[in-house]
Amino acid sequence: MERCCHCLVRRLLSSRSTFQSIIIKGYPKYSTQSEAVHVQSAETYQSNAVSPPNSFCGRSHSCGELTSSQVGETVTLCGWLQFQRMGGRFITLRDAYGTTQVTITDDKQGLAEMCSKLGYESVLTVEGTVASRPEGQHNKEMVTGAIEVLASDITVLNPCRKDLPFQMHDFHKVRESLRLEYRYLDLRHTQIQRNLRLRSKVIMKARDYLCNQHGFVDVETPTLFRKTPGGAKEFVVPTHTPGMYYTLPQSPQQFKQLLMVGGLDRYMQIARCYRDETAKPDRQPEFTQVDIEMSFASQENIKGLTEGLLEAMWPDTEWGRLQTPFPRMTYADAMGQYGIDKPDTRFEMKLTDVTPLVADCGLEVVANAASKHPEYSVKAVNFQDAGV
Repeated sequence: MERCCHCLVRRLLSSRSTFQSIIIKGYPKYSTQSEAVHVQSAETYQSNAVSPPNSFCGRSHSCGELTSSQVGETVTLCGWLQFQRMGGRFITLRDAYGTTQVTITDDKQGLAEMCSKLGYESVLTVEGTVASRPEGQHNKEMVTGAIEVLASDITVLNPCRKDLPFQMHDFHKVRESLRLEYRYLDLRHTQIQRNLRLRSKVIMKARDYLCNQHGFVDVETPTLFRKTPGGAKEFVVPTHTPGMYYTLPQSPQQFKQLLMVGGLDRYMQIARCYRDETAKPDRQPEFTQVDIEMSFASQENIKGLTEGLLEAMWPDTEWGRLQTPFPRMTYADAMGQYGIDKPDTRFEMKLTDVTPLVADCGLEVVANAASKHPEYSVKAVNFQDAGV
């Protein structure tokens, strides 16, 4: 069976094949149609208007999309047991897209007893019919709060023990070290999943802006390279050959320069970089960067591209859109007004030149410095209304 699946994948990826509707016989019963898994064609997917999370999947809907318009429909949901009450008669099923209340009627008492013995976070498949909740029991805090699913069958895909290291409702109370130790539980929380989905959208926007709108080519460069000393130490990767080793690149710098010399004048990559540095809040041993290289470009071209890229990548959130064009500041202005080359422009108390005021102050240190260094200056910060 495994070999057949591999051949099937190769066939689908072949340039001579047409993506058709395929039936795989004898596959384990996780299907909603007879005893086979139905792989939808692209045309079927579009004509049936299947929501993206449910395409090519054993479920009919996600746990976050059912509304009153689906009342009476037979549905299949897959997810994690988030909560159960009244001896398992009412359970809350959660997946990556939301939650749905599942109700087990009196004639399905066996299902209720089974659910009452399950630990939270057990993985279930629920088949049932969508029904409106009784009057006065609508939950306005849930997207699916107007409906419930009357279960006809529940399959336990993976039971979970009851003594979990922590529960999802205690997520914000759990210390980070424990969450990282049980990362697979940590990843189930909506906040973590929201962050990962936001990151995915930002990366897709970056690729769309650079590749589709401005002709860049996304090139994957090697992660095993020869030692090229730079500003940080490198991670060493030994090989089976004595005395031979690789290093993980600190950046794709040399690779993208080769691409420019080779005539590929616009390169981009969502690149992984590795630097063996000391542990600091602003230093990571492994990180991701949007890596860009261009030929025949001026400084203003680079500034304009970067400005447009950040504007395109900016997520559609309550923060609003970025205001462009960005303010420009020279190095001299940054050092003169803030005393640092990466100023926090929210700080309004800028440095003020007070050299004329202290020129005749009688301090020998000021007089000596001014006589030896013609560009010598004295600057101060005016703490207005500081209450001193």
